[in-house]
Amino acid sequence: VPFLLWAFLFFGVISSSPVPGRLFGEIRSPSYPNPYPNNNVSTWDIHIPEGYVVKLTFRYFDLEPSESCFYDYVKVSDKKDLGRYCGQLGSTMGNHPGRKEFVSTGNRMHLVFHSDFSNEDNGTVIPYRGFLAYYQAVDLDECDPKNAAEKDERPQCQHFCHNYVGGYFCSCRTGYQLQSDHHSCKGKLKL
Repeated sequence: VPFLLWAFLFFGVISSSPVPGRLFGEIRSPSYPNPYPNNNVSTWDIHIPEGYVVKLTFRYFDLEPSESCFYDYVKVSDKKDLGRYCGQLGSTMGNHPGRKEFVSTGNRMHLVFHSDFSNEDNGTVIPYRGFLAYYQAVDLDECDPKNAAEKDERPQCQHFCHNYVGGYFCSCRTGYQLQSDHHSCKGKLKL
């Protein structure tokens, strides 16, 4: 409990939101389209069904720019770090995501939004407003050798692999039978 009290006093609002296993949706920084609050840490865990990967794009992005995105930032990750972003489109400082499409290697993606003690004025009377991002589930082609190696969960089909939206199945050449592991093939015995 003392840590939570210290964290609240130091960071202000800390929130974590699981994103339902839907095939698409949006994520907004706190208070968007209004300016985001100071001392905020918010996290989102996007989890979509197996057989899909997450594709995320930012449609609006306006965070206080800083060297190495030290003050206010959005961090995107899956099994690895996909980047830390801040700034405005065209700003000389920061690391704006632009129109980049972030694609996970699995069916999960994690976002962290962090703001420091001040949402500084950006040269007008309006402070920075935060971000609006959209995510969607995209079919993972399990039959692509590159994707099968990344998942490292199942061996590839011994003969033929057939991809369909949300999954795949294996089949065998004529004269062979698919085994109970649903991946390997064995020649039919002739009697």
